[in-house]
Amino acid sequence: MSHTRVKRGFIERALGHLPALRRRGQRLTRNAADAEDLVQDTLARALERSGELRDPERMRGWLISVQRTVHLNGRRGLRPKLEVLAGGLAAPADAPAEATPETALLDATLSDELAAALDALPREWREALWLREVEELSYEEIARAQGCPVGTVRSRLARARSAVHERLVREGERVDL
Repeated sequence: MSHTRVKRGFIERALGHLPALRRRGQRLTRNAADAEDLVQDTLARALERSGELRDPERMRGWLISVQRTVHLNGRRGLRPKLEVLAGGLAAPADAPAEATPETALLDATLSDELAAALDALPREWREALWLREVEELSYEEIARAQGCPVGTVRSRLARARSAVHERLVREGERVDL
């Protein structure tokens, strides 16, 4: 099989994971424009490093791990920040994101209490819970995506679930965790 055909097959499989990359990009950046940039940068980096993917069945977890690295490199200042023009005025690129179909769906499906409970979690706990419950990644895939041991993922998930449960019980929300 030619190198071009292999790359094309990789790209086609990777594009199947765009929704997951977009959701995670939105959660990481909290900005629609930055999320799209992150997804594009992730796909470019993944294509460059496609030879590192050992198990094509675990591509989504691998892509999310690549996305984490790209995001962290951007936060460390290894990628210049752009300004987004809003209404003719320069606004910081990390300004709150406009409503997207995804955020509208999440807002419509999550109760205010659940959304507040999730937002109150430490970032690592919230991310682990999201990757497990929404993206349905395995513990091993989450560990790679978060750059930590599997035991840490288990601990984060247990603590996140417990914190969300306690908060919802305190607020009288019906809980099915």
